[in-house]
Amino acid sequence: MPPEVHPYLRLICNTLSTIASFSKFVRPDTPVRGIITDRDLDIIEVILRYRFSPASELVRLAGGNFKVTLRRLRMLWEWGYINRFAFPGIRSHSEFIYYLDTMASLELLMSHGRQSVIHPQIKEEVRLNRESDYAGAVMRGEHMKLGFLQHSLMISRMHFMLEMSSRDADANLSVEAWRQGPELRGHKVVVPEIASQRLSGTNEYLWQEHDVGTTKLPVEPDALFTLKFSDGRSSHFCYEADRSSMPLADMLRKLRAYYHFIKRQQKHREVFAVHPIRAVLIETTDESRARKLMRIAEEPAVIGSARRAALFWFVISPVFGRTYLSLPEIVLAKHWALPDLSLHSLVDMEN
Repeated sequence: MPPEVHPYLRLICNTLSTIASFSKFVRPDTPVRGIITDRDLDIIEVILRYRFSPASELVRLAGGNFKVTLRRLRMLWEWGYINRFAFPGIRSHSEFIYYLDTMASLELLMSHGRQSVIHPQIKEEVRLNRESDYAGAVMRGEHMKLGFLQHSLMISRMHFMLEMSSRDADANLSVEAWRQGPELRGHKVVVPEIASQRLSGTNEYLWQEHDVGTTKLPVEPDALFTLKFSDGRSSHFCYEADRSSMPLADMLRKLRAYYHFIKRQQKHREVFAVHPIRAVLIETTDESRARKLMRIAEEPAVIGSARRAALFWFVISPVFGRTYLSLPEIVLAKHWALPDLSLHSLVDMEN
């Protein structure tokens, strides 16, 4: 039998192990010096486009050798050009997620000719990232910020799957445009007032429009993107990442706002300068939540007298799982369900 380890020695070993692990989250006082490479600039550009990017996605988007990219990520973090955090786990932490929180990274792209101008909204996002201190917030367990980060990573994953799918030589499509963040915010639609009445003896509600009175509802997609196909046609989609944290009554208002905005008033033409909107894609957490949202999508308070809610397509996150990293084209397949349970693909020509 191996000799018993003295308790004091065990304590020293555990302490050294903790320090070694903690070093992954604290930049060294004197980082190793080096020069900025084209790979570094590629990495910063990817993070700029994606806002928050897990290492597993980032190395694929940046291309080249995985190990080299991971090494350059570490160097850029040590030099302070990028920041990172990891969600705590039971036995270990998650992979690192990278983001920008300093103007130095934007100035670096400018000085190397990678960007001719930095949009004020991007500067504002970088400033807010710095003030929010997401790396510290994760370690402190700040619930609201953790929720925001998880939501942002759902959006990032959708963006990743679409971009990587379009890189396939046989894909016959490209992501012609991707928009998210501040440029999609601040839009509202005027709709008739509604009231809810709980059905006796149930947890179900009856929603009815008022004859008089209106209210304004926000229409702020998590993302808006356009797929361009080799045959010349384009399809425009709105995307919503639902973490099941929003009450169903609020989700009803959200879907109702979309329907009025797109179908009844067609405000997307002037506000987003695209037409038609092929679908509002809603990714949610599980089948139970998806079925509840499907029922809401068919409420008369949402679609009025229409026979079906073909505007809203639903998918659950487990469909993508970890498969999406090696098979990103899974996002294009017939996994998107309408409320009538018919399945559709993002490359379908019509409902």
